Amino acid sequence: MKVQNVLLSKIIPPDTSNHIMSRANLAKKLSKVSQAKLTVLQSGAGYGKTSVLTQLTSDQNLLFSWYQVTDEDDDILPFMRHLFYSIRRVSHDFGASLVGWDNLSMFPKLDELNKLYKLFVNELYKINQPFFIVIDDFHLVNHVFQINYVLNKIIENLPSHIHFIVATRQRLSWNCLLQLKINGQLIECTEEDFQFTEEEIQVLFEDYFECYLSREQIQKILAVTEGWAIAIILLALQLRDSDSTISIDEITNLSLNEFFAYLSDEIFENMSSRQQEALLNFSIFQTFSTHLVEQFYSKEMADQLMELVKIQGFIQPLYGQKEFRFHVLFQQFLEMKLKERNEVEYTYLQEKAANYFINENKPMFALHHANKAKNQLLIAEILVSFATDFINAGQFDYYLERIKELSSETKENYYALYFYEGECFRYKAQYEKAKKSYDYCLAFAQEQMDHYFILKANAGIAHIYLDTIQPAYAEDYLEKALEISQRVNINIEELHLLQRQYAENLVNLGRAYESEQWVTKMNLPENVLYQGNLDVRTMLRQGKLSEARMLIKMREVKDVLPLDAHRESDVLNSLILTMLGEIEKSFVRANNCVKNSERDFSQYAEAVAFLRRGHALLLLNPFDLQTAEISYLKTIEIMDEIHVSRAKAESYMGLALVYSRKGNIEEAISYANLGLYETERVQDKWVSALLLATFTKINVENHLLPEALHYAKRAEELFTICKDHYGQMVSNFWMSYIYYLKNDQNQFTNSFLRFISLCIDHQYEFFLQKITLLGPRNLLIFHQLFHYHLTNNSNDEVKKIGYLMKYKEGEVVPKYFISVNVLGTFSIFRDYEEIDDKEWKREKAKELFLYLLLNKDRYVSKEELLHILWPKGNDVAMARDFKVIYNACLKVLEPERNAREESAYIIRKNSMYQLQQSIAFSTDIDYFKKFATFGLEEKEPSISIEWLQLAVSLYKGNLLEEFYHIDWVQQKREELVNLYLLVIERIAQNLFRLKRYQEVIFWAEKVIKQDNTWEEGYRLLMLSYYHLNNRTQAVKWFEKCVESLKTELNIDPMESTYEIYEMIIR
Repeated sequence: MKVQNVLLSKIIPPDTSNHIMSRANLAKKLSKVSQAKLTVLQSGAGYGKTSVLTQLTSDQNLLFSWYQVTDEDDDILPFMRHLFYSIRRVSHDFGASLVGWDNLSMFPKLDELNKLYKLFVNELYKINQPFFIVIDDFHLVNHVFQINYVLNKIIENLPSHIHFIVATRQRLSWNCLLQLKINGQLIECTEEDFQFTEEEIQVLFEDYFECYLSREQIQKILAVTEGWAIAIILLALQLRDSDSTISIDEITNLSLNEFFAYLSDEIFENMSSRQQEALLNFSIFQTFSTHLVEQFYSKEMADQLMELVKIQGFIQPLYGQKEFRFHVLFQQFLEMKLKERNEVEYTYLQEKAANYFINENKPMFALHHANKAKNQLLIAEILVSFATDFINAGQFDYYLERIKELSSETKENYYALYFYEGECFRYKAQYEKAKKSYDYCLAFAQEQMDHYFILKANAGIAHIYLDTIQPAYAEDYLEKALEISQRVNINIEELHLLQRQYAENLVNLGRAYESEQWVTKMNLPENVLYQGNLDVRTMLRQGKLSEARMLIKMREVKDVLPLDAHRESDVLNSLILTMLGEIEKSFVRANNCVKNSERDFSQYAEAVAFLRRGHALLLLNPFDLQTAEISYLKTIEIMDEIHVSRAKAESYMGLALVYSRKGNIEEAISYANLGLYETERVQDKWVSALLLATFTKINVENHLLPEALHYAKRAEELFTICKDHYGQMVSNFWMSYIYYLKNDQNQFTNSFLRFISLCIDHQYEFFLQKITLLGPRNLLIFHQLFHYHLTNNSNDEVKKIGYLMKYKEGEVVPKYFISVNVLGTFSIFRDYEEIDDKEWKREKAKELFLYLLLNKDRYVSKEELLHILWPKGNDVAMARDFKVIYNACLKVLEPERNAREESAYIIRKNSMYQLQQSIAFSTDIDYFKKFATFGLEEKEPSISIEWLQLAVSLYKGNLLEEFYHIDWVQQKREELVNLYLLVIERIAQNLFRLKRYQEVIFWAEKVIKQDNTWEEGYRLLMLSYYHLNNRTQAVKWFEKCVESLKTELNIDPMESTYEIYEMIIR
């Protein structure tokens, strides 16, 4: 088992003591541990909790993990790491699928803690046999909210075959305790349960120590010890020695503490001087082994240890008789004795031990002994030398507490401590405190002309501004650090980190081209550029979209990216794909990002994943803007939670587009201004340019052309400064469209040709063929622009591009983009503005349009149309009326069309009619079918669910509900109802595969509600309730299935349904 930052001695259980006595009342209470989710052993020191635990696990032959908590575990990361590996030590597959589970933010918030406990609970479900998780000395971390919160949640949601046993000196205050008690799932052993009775004292003395006492003597022992186990056992050990001078009568007037001290002294003084020397020498160690004693003292002292182990019960064996410890109270007595005897010797041994553990690379032990020696200089040396170890282990609070204990003078002499203090505060996102610590370090380092820590302090301050995305502030500190790096001997990794951060900061300032030049000049190796995907971001911000995407694909094939870089490359790729118009791929990528970041506990990556999901949904599903809005708001929520504003500007950009398309221009402008404020505050010119392009789109969509032109020019200016050719191309497109709307031919020609030139020079032809993040809402606009230009000009390059986008010179180009909703209530929009129902003039004109719309993939003969519209009409009347309603229909679609002018929307060949298929129309039914097809074909259940839920979001009701009386609609309606049923059935099936049974029930009930004879819905309900241990409901759904099939179709359920029923009742 490979472990990191885990002390193995904490997760290996101690051996059972020879002096453990089975105690009937305690044993009876603990015999039911397998029936309880939680068993709590709570008492003060010396009552034998640890001994009882080792006896319990041994006697009942339990499969158990062991975690001995120590005071340096008082942070969530070290605690959970030790708990994780204590379980894995026994159950080797535990957490096998949890890659990077401990990559929490250095100071995790509630959302991360929730994900953490859910992951642990899910892994515990995979242990397929009864398992007990033992945590000893929990009181040492009982003050840490995060630890208590996670354990409380884990225990609340434990599978029935997993049990926790917790030993502590303090009462627990978990919310789950009351509910566990009510449900009979809690066993509590208090101090009273651990106190010895008269009968137990008699059994202990007679059976284990061969000391026979009178009833009166036993009563006196109970009176003075109050049943305290350690005191009773020490007394028994003392009385066992024949030359003891103690009299039971003498102890009755002593207090409990006096009694323990008296006993300890008696035992110690009755030992040989050689044994006394050995015990005092061992007492400086928290735990000790023959190897340690031989290395630290001598071979003779190690032999003496083994002799003492055989005869003394106060030396507790840990695992395999290889490591030992004193009972904590007896160890304190010996340590005090050593100190009283010779304080100089005591201090010398503690300092020697500290240096021994420094050489053994065990900083926690070294620090313990240096603290005992009260040697602040030694403590400071250890804290400086092993700072990286403590920080990497996430022991920030422990490290900060140790620094706090040092005098100001010591910290000034070891001013490097201020730097590491700053690092701890920075990881905890306490940036003001971090800045103060770095400033102290910088001041003292400058005073001493210590260039190394001048560099480190500057780099630390820069890191604060990098973390909080304030590149303008970071730049100066990074430049100072880089300048000093030329005069300081730092390792190549540190130098590369500084150089990469400087390049990254240039990118964040919108100076990607400069960053690229810097990287080339410094000759940074590729593995350095992987971190943060610096080279990909540099390409993206210069408009090199295809190159950036190709670089990501190459690295994914090679699998060279570390976890953080993988996360960032995923969300970057999703953004690049939306700019390239690969919307479906972007959506899948973004959803995978969301899932992976939730699993990996990366809240920042999760926030950006939701952001990019929002972009994909905005473009993918124009008929349901709410799904995109929810994703953008989720990003802002997470960013607020982790106090980072890095991705909020882009979220505001997305929300601005959402509200613009909802027709709420004031809200749209407000969000765009919020985004622009964020980017200008940190001086990120590139994202500012994106916001300005967004302002342009919003104003164009709302017919505010002067404002749109103003923002388009500002966007082009910034994109030019950033040397982003894609942004320049986008800006020129919007300017040319604005000039087209204004009918300004000269300005239009200049912008349009510049736009075309950039498309050709940089291979951006896809922009004309696909819906993109910064492009127009529909592709009809491009045809309008080409038609406008080529009507007055002849240009071979423009014609060539037009050919790629299937523009045909001379054809009539539609003036308006038509959007139609037919699922549920019918509605139709001309350039995104709803057409009033009164415009139709005649209902049959609307029916004609709808029939052509729902048969738009083929030409429909006039004869077919006549019989559909007037099933019982005569030929003369039908021909006359058809001409009237046909013209009425055209008037709605193109109100400014001249009489006898060729229609741009309905193609007519002789007496055959067909709607313009692609660029002029968009319907919710097409999107519904597309999403349904993607979802039904997708094999990965979670991605399939995403597609299918998009389809469901569009199914606002059955096809053309207000046209229920028209026969031809009914057939189309039934086809769509069947497809809808397949969609919600597949959602339920996918959820069942993912074992999300409660959600399966919700969707399966929707299936039954839509069609109460849909047998698969009943089967899913039966199986889900069965897996939720609710056989009663499972049987009820079987009975409903039988009844519905009999009533509606007079048939019996299928054999597979009976088989499920048999399994349930078996």
